Amino acid sequence: MRPVDKGSDLGEIKPYGDAQQALTERLGEYCSYCERWIASGIHVEHKKPKKEYPETEFQWRNFLLACGNCNSGKGHGQLNLDDYVWPDSDNTLLAFSYDAQGRVLPNKIHAEPINRKIETTWLALGLNKHPDRQITGQQTPSSKDKRWLHRQQAWQNASKRKSQLAVFDSGERRAEIVEMALQRGFWSVWMTVFQDDADMRRRLLEAFPGTAKACFDENTQPIQRPGGQI
Repeated sequence: MRPVDKGSDLGEIKPYGDAQQALTERLGEYCSYCERWIASGIHVEHKKPKKEYPETEFQWRNFLLACGNCNSGKGHGQLNLDDYVWPDSDNTLLAFSYDAQGRVLPNKIHAEPINRKIETTWLALGLNKHPDRQITGQQTPSSKDKRWLHRQQAWQNASKRKSQLAVFDSGERRAEIVEMALQRGFWSVWMTVFQDDADMRRRLLEAFPGTAKACFDENTQPIQRPGGQI
């Protein structure tokens, strides 16, 4: 999950739907959770549900962007923000790992309290949904939930471009790879496939708007976010 920086706090925005333009300008047209590019129908997501927490319904600090699947999967009800990890306050690249089959998996390398929060986030957003249920906690997605398939396709595209780069490397080809990533989304998949290529990772960090640069060292390796849980 891409860690993001929403920039300066814009305070109260009424109606909250008006926050969509500022959010997409600062973060791009990507779901803040599954990371796919949303051509249309992107939602202003309330971290704390607006029905149960009307006092934060119009607050910029409570907004992210979400696709329909992630938005509906998280649902409603009482919610303690401290029970989850969040892309605008944590280094969420350290929270999850990605594989060639299109799976998102909790990255259980942290202290047990943090691992529990990561798994809670994984389940709440439906990031555990994959047709191959070999991993404990995974669930079968509905026929309309193609997030896993789109991640798998992104992995295949990224792997193909990496192989082509190994045959012929140039700045122009690297720029084309970044452009493809921007068009398709799934930033974490591209970062994982190019995990041994610091130049490509640096290009991806710079290209995707709103990526939290403070979450990475000079070699593009993820580090704990200042002030974050991870």
